[in-house]
Amino acid sequence: MIDIAAQDALELPVDELALHVLEDIVRSNTWNSYNYCLSYTRDENYRAPGAANAVAEAVQWLWAQGMLASEPGNTSAHALFVTRRGHEAMKQGIATVRSINRLQGNLHPVIEAKARRQFLLGEYENAIFVSMKAVEVRVRQLAGFGDDVFGTDLMTKAFRQGGPLADPAAPAGEVVGTMMLFQGAYAVLRNPSGHREVSFDDVTEASEAVMTASLLMRMLDKIERRLTT
Repeated sequence: MIDIAAQDALELPVDELALHVLEDIVRSNTWNSYNYCLSYTRDENYRAPGAANAVAEAVQWLWAQGMLASEPGNTSAHALFVTRRGHEAMKQGIATVRSINRLQGNLHPVIEAKARRQFLLGEYENAIFVSMKAVEVRVRQLAGFGDDVFGTDLMTKAFRQGGPLADPAAPAGEVVGTMMLFQGAYAVLRNPSGHREVSFDDVTEASEAVMTASLLMRMLDKIERRLTT
């Protein structure tokens, strides 16, 4: 059983509790999810209302995340094995698991196609670089500029008041803010990787950088709709 008090199990987020459960399943060589959950209902330490249910929720979360799967060839509906993803999750820890989940199905399609594979391989710098490069390419295409206009200069010319991507109906402050958002994101997330080695040791920061590029791409979607209607 997990080495966590019942009250702590109730208070932990389900994903964090689930990784503790997963480690225990491996450690105890558990093969049956029904029996595993049943053992908590019989344990004196887990008689607190809802404690055993919290463990059951964690087990179900592991199934839903593809960290547990049905054991091939076993006729029991509750027979399980820990998947490759489950073993990888135990190595990665909760921060990486949450960051990867954050990018699952939530990214702009262009950013997902460019960056998701690199991120899953742990190549965070490359994932951020290609994400922001995709944003730069899209801005240039929508603004109608050539390859000689790039970087923060591109963002300035595209989004400044009267620029090809600036919304003529928007308040001046919003126009400036949009321009500064694109300028700042490019300068902070794209420029450094283009000129030197950059280490993104914080996986949460790296995932949010990719999501920033995704947000910018969705803003460009709206701009494209405005320009074509």
